[in-house]
Amino acid sequence: MRNFYLYNNRVEIVKNDGSVFTIYFNGNSGKVYFRYKIGTFSNVKHSGIFLGVDTWGTGYFLHNHYHFGKAHITTETEFKKGQPIHIYNEMCSNAPLKVIEIGLNEILRGESYKPITYNCQTYTNTACHNKRKSYDAEKWLGGIALASLAFIFIGAVAGKGR
Repeated sequence: MRNFYLYNNRVEIVKNDGSVFTIYFNGNSGKVYFRYKIGTFSNVKHSGIFLGVDTWGTGYFLHNHYHFGKAHITTETEFKKGQPIHIYNEMCSNAPLKVIEIGLNEILRGESYKPITYNCQTYTNTACHNKRKSYDAEKWLGGIALASLAFIFIGAVAGKGR
């Protein structure tokens, strides 16, 4: 994506080859959805922002994924990967059009995907709440830190008994 032009009912995406692709908004545009990550043993949520549909009715999402390496626009089918999707229950701090604008600007910015500091949740929370935050990454880091402290404590207690 080279650029975009945002209107109340659509966005015109200027592709890298200079052609223009139009995506039309509907009642779900700007809402954050998630599916559970595939191949994990926990309930890690992979989030994305519903953008809208093209003239043929194909749905599009904005999301950040390690396979692509940075935030991008993808089809609903590609976002879902055969999994059911769910809407996040929390309301965004930003209005739907602002969520889309921030999400598209993040794509233009081109920051590389980083599992802890710029993942799918960080991307959607930036657009939705103006905060770089990943609840699942924080949860995992907190669990690792707690487990580490427990091992240190157990090691110290076991060492005193000798």
